[in-house]
Amino acid sequence: MSVLGIDEVHKRIKKHGLIKNLGKRDFKNPEGVGIDLRLGAVFKIIKGGAFIEADGQDQLGRRKGVETKVIARFKEGKVEEITIKPGQYYLVQTYEEINTPLDLMPIVHTRTSLFRAGLLLLNSKTDPGYKGQLTMGLTNLGPFPVKLQLGARICNIIFFKIKGKTVSYRGQHQGGRVSPEKEEKQV
Repeated sequence: MSVLGIDEVHKRIKKHGLIKNLGKRDFKNPEGVGIDLRLGAVFKIIKGGAFIEADGQDQLGRRKGVETKVIARFKEGKVEEITIKPGQYYLVQTYEEINTPLDLMPIVHTRTSLFRAGLLLLNSKTDPGYKGQLTMGLTNLGPFPVKLQLGARICNIIFFKIKGKTVSYRGQHQGGRVSPEKEEKQV
């Protein structure tokens, strides 16, 4: 596997819509090989009851997520911030949407300004074929509250070129769904 250079990422954004709602900075003044993604929405978990079953002999297991409530959403031109107190945990979503082709696998990395302030962004790889906003966990591990502005750059995405066959993502979170609130069979 190799990492796509910024010129190839820009080409795929323009020709194939690899990333939508991208900030101007990442076109005019990019840095390195990745693209910064911004904080688009913050969700508070308001009800638990999540579970993930193991796969049975005849079928995939069941799962249920948590119930969430949007507490902040980024709007271009509007300044809004949220304070993350020590120990608090939120689900956050990027403002940008990705449209991952079958020959790429995105990996998201936390921007260092977050962890230097005590914030931990929990994320995973993204499978080929995934489309939508990215959802991650955000918690404050530090001893002090941290103010985070909606629209701030929180993570950096890089794209690995895949050699060989891939299978398109077909999971429950396609399209940017935050959490399956009702019980359902795994895909």
